[in-house]
Amino acid sequence: MTPYHEVFLPIFLIGLLIAGVLSLVAGTRSGCLVPGLLVVSGVVVFWVALFAGSDMGYRAWQSMPDPPDEAFSDASAMGALVLGWFPGLVLCLAVFGVVRGFRWFLHWANPDVFPGNERPTGQTTETGNPYQSPH
Repeated sequence: MTPYHEVFLPIFLIGLLIAGVLSLVAGTRSGCLVPGLLVVSGVVVFWVALFAGSDMGYRAWQSMPDPPDEAFSDASAMGALVLGWFPGLVLCLAVFGVVRGFRWFLHWANPDVFPGNERPTGQTTETGNPYQSPH
């Protein structure tokens, strides 16, 4: 394993884990704003981890004594900076879509798993309980 991989992999895996968890939480939330912000946050975290890991990995590889020529072809760091958002977007949307699809399937198979937003009516039902409030 090269010094590049020794530095890149831990940084990238931490970013991957955080982006996955953010997308997983976004899939469990209802609504549009909070899940959208969580997915965008996951994409940004993935993007930063990809770029920082690649840049720091190349720096570590270049700082070793007598580095090979491949250590100086660090165009992938620039590629990660420019296009690193795309794999992050694919990952986060895939996790989000799988969780939302699973949630939809659970709701379709058993509607009682995720009860809807039912508003209580203003009418009360008399149960014969003397301690029941009149509301």
